[in-house]
Amino acid sequence: MPEQTPLIDAELPAVEETAPEAGKFSILGKIKVILFVAGVIVVECMVTYLYIPSATETTAMAEAALGVKPPAGETVAHGLPLEPGDLTDYVEVDLETFSVTAFQPISNTTLRIDFHLFGTVGIDDEKEFLALRKENLHRFREQVIVTVRSADITDLTDAGLGLLKRKILEQTNRTFGKPLLRTVIFSDFSFIEQ
Repeated sequence: MPEQTPLIDAELPAVEETAPEAGKFSILGKIKVILFVAGVIVVECMVTYLYIPSATETTAMAEAALGVKPPAGETVAHGLPLEPGDLTDYVEVDLETFSVTAFQPISNTTLRIDFHLFGTVGIDDEKEFLALRKENLHRFREQVIVTVRSADITDLTDAGLGLLKRKILEQTNRTFGKPLLRTVIFSDFSFIEQ
């Protein structure tokens, strides 16, 4: 049997010296990973800032896609006139009273939504709008009811009902085949959760 050589104390310090160097590499590696992740986040933020459109650009793209250009002083985003002087070019039309019942399966509740709907139409378009509304009365009512039933509870609790107005406005103009209806106005809006 060969003799085993005892461990020499001189070898131990050499092992201990390599241990701290391994620790330095792990800290250096962690710093590199953190810098890489930070770089990726900065690049993503720059791409988002440069290539995602602003609210005004989004509105312009929506107008171009729908072929609708709002009159001066009116904003499509909220459907409300900005300048009171522009109201002289429009006439308000009664779009009837609605009472809609909507079941909410998530909360297992039923909503009863009551409102009176009005809209604004250009003075020159009033007769054409009333004729189209008379021809498409049931389709129009169905579009309003389906839109309200499909609305989330957050859409119904919004103070301005902005999303609901936009959806009804879009569906109504699509039903009539022309963008005659300019704004939608809710009057006597209430909903009860049962």
